[in-house]
Amino acid sequence: ILMIQVFDDIVDIFDQEIIKNFLYDTGQWSFVKDVSMKDNKQQRPGFKIIFNQLHPSIDLVLKNTIKKLKLKNPTLLEARTFLQLPLDKKYIGEGVDTPHLDRTTPHWSFIYYVEDSDGDTIIYDYKSKDENDIPYFEDVKELKRIKPKQGTIVAFDGLHWHTAEQPTKNKRCIINFNIE
Repeated sequence: ILMIQVFDDIVDIFDQEIIKNFLYDTGQWSFVKDVSMKDNKQQRPGFKIIFNQLHPSIDLVLKNTIKKLKLKNPTLLEARTFLQLPLDKKYIGEGVDTPHLDRTTPHWSFIYYVEDSDGDTIIYDYKSKDENDIPYFEDVKELKRIKPKQGTIVAFDGLHWHTAEQPTKNKRCIINFNIE
């Protein structure tokens, strides 16, 4: 299996619109001071929902991705969604959100794009060996950059450091799955 795979239209347009409407109409969003790290000084705010149960259309995204990757006996570790609103460059400063790992144990990360947006996802060439293996970011290089496109999912080895750019034109909404 390739390290990073991108699948367009992982679910049909009908389910894509159901997911978008479900997320924006739930009213269950929680505010977060920074979408990439709890104690980060960037303060790039957004909103999140941690799913206890998956909506059937969101579950279909997960099942279709697992099927395409031919994963055997996968376990869903967590599923959550993040919503970032566009911020003026004066507020957010330069650079991307702080690179991070969702988990420090071997896993797959899937990022589903709820709608077209700016705010690319960036996956770096650095793969951590354990939770203490934190790179110097001047030493890492971009491995892949993905533009948010509705209905697209990117699947990658979750031990690769990754981040997002803060949107400046459109809201950026993703669903993040971590699979063991």
